[in-house]
Amino acid sequence: MTPRHVAVLLDGHAQFAEEQGVSEAMAYRAGCAKQLEIARWCHARGAGTVTLEILPPTHTDPHEDIAADAEWAAVLDDFLVGWDGARDIALNHLGDPARLPVKLADRFRASAARRDAATQGSFQVNLALGYDGHGEILDAVRATLHQAQADGRGLTDVAAALDVEGLETQLASGSLPPVDLIIRAGGGQYLSGFLLWQSAYAEFYFSGTPAPALTQDDLTAAFADYARRNRRYGK
Repeated sequence: MTPRHVAVLLDGHAQFAEEQGVSEAMAYRAGCAKQLEIARWCHARGAGTVTLEILPPTHTDPHEDIAADAEWAAVLDDFLVGWDGARDIALNHLGDPARLPVKLADRFRASAARRDAATQGSFQVNLALGYDGHGEILDAVRATLHQAQADGRGLTDVAAALDVEGLETQLASGSLPPVDLIIRAGGGQYLSGFLLWQSAYAEFYFSGTPAPALTQDDLTAAFADYARRNRRYGK
């Protein structure tokens, strides 16, 4: 059994920094670069969609680090180039561009323009940056109410008509398939607000390995653990 949509939370940068004797900012940059490897590993194992979120350093703002922004730019370029067997990746940004440095937000927009101009393949990569799961759901509710107001509908009618499918269409991530497997690196065992809507029936795998040190063996263990489970989808 192969998960169709794999979501990976990359954490553990402070742990990695302490173990390796490097700065947390350097550990963050290493975790950022790791995203491409993780996507390649997931693709090789048959996943069709991968969503990645790298959690920021504890004590610093990564976007005050010029090298971190440069690493992000390199990651975007590498995803757009792709690799053998995945040269036409559908690359998407999840999150609020207003929460990003201007240059990085511009880079994401340029990546989206290149994506939209190209013929897209079947492998989708979503990079979550400046993303807030609670905020995404709240924005969807607001959008639903604003649309109802524009249509001249009252609150009672909106409440009566509101359903899961309708609200999902207003989510920024509403076009994504449900998450099958969430992998969290770095030893934490919580979601940190990550894809709250799509992960309702997801299976979880927690790895004690910090994100910059993840190897293909770690991903193999996660996929093997998933394959042994009997999914019940909340039942």
